[in-house]
Amino acid sequence: MKKAFANPLFTAGFIISFLLSAVALFGGILAPNDPLAVDFRNTLAPPGGAFPLGTDDLGRCVLSRLLCGAGATLGATLTVEIFTLTFGLFAGLIAGYFGKAADGVILIVLDVLLAFPSIILALVIAGVLGPGLFNLILALCAVWWVGHARMARSLARSARGRTFVLAAKACGSGSFSIITRKILPHILPQMIVYSALDASAVIAGISSLSFIGLGVRPPAPEWGASLNDARAYMETNPQMLIAAIVCLLLAVAGFQLMGEGLRDVLAVRLPHIGIRKRRRGDALGKRDL
Repeated sequence: MKKAFANPLFTAGFIISFLLSAVALFGGILAPNDPLAVDFRNTLAPPGGAFPLGTDDLGRCVLSRLLCGAGATLGATLTVEIFTLTFGLFAGLIAGYFGKAADGVILIVLDVLLAFPSIILALVIAGVLGPGLFNLILALCAVWWVGHARMARSLARSARGRTFVLAAKACGSGSFSIITRKILPHILPQMIVYSALDASAVIAGISSLSFIGLGVRPPAPEWGASLNDARAYMETNPQMLIAAIVCLLLAVAGFQLMGEGLRDVLAVRLPHIGIRKRRRGDALGKRDL
């Protein structure tokens, strides 16, 4: 950890992420007002007094809604990243280590999902499931694991030809033991760095879908929904829009800086990953992606 905190990028990203995580956990305690309380006597009030960032068109405290909305945005991001990392690692390790039939099936799934932008597929799935934070998380999990899977597949294909894996096979170790005790620890640092960098894209995806009404159900607070609420008053009450944008920028910057710092500290290289067409399947057995 000393080496990690010696890296300025990681330190800055960790501090930002830690503070935002604390806000997400204790936003309800830190909020100066009830984020759901409607007060038509104080609609679109300017910053000051009991409302440090003013109020929205329903008289609700903007600061309180941002503090409580952090839990929805960052909690959904953490949930999506944990699932996509776990499932993507599993699929990528199976495809990369065993190859042949397993690799072929997973490659077909990856090719189909990669044919469309992930955010568009998530939009379609979320639209079918309907608005709601849980449905939004399901939609993103359904498509976001592809990047983790193709990364893990490439790294596993490269690792299975390394000396320590061949030595384990020569000693009679089973496939499960080799994957969990040899290959997984070898590729896990790269996958952790990839997930940290990918978290910023997940935040953007969650906020984008919430912005168009496919996230939390009103009147629950969330940063993307706060952006949508504020856009109609960007000229008369710009602090509403600016505050929501600053929250999103800080979250994205925190994860991005932490990922860049981890990449430097762990000295990992994230290769360019691409899924080749099946007609070139013979070449896949001879070279990494």
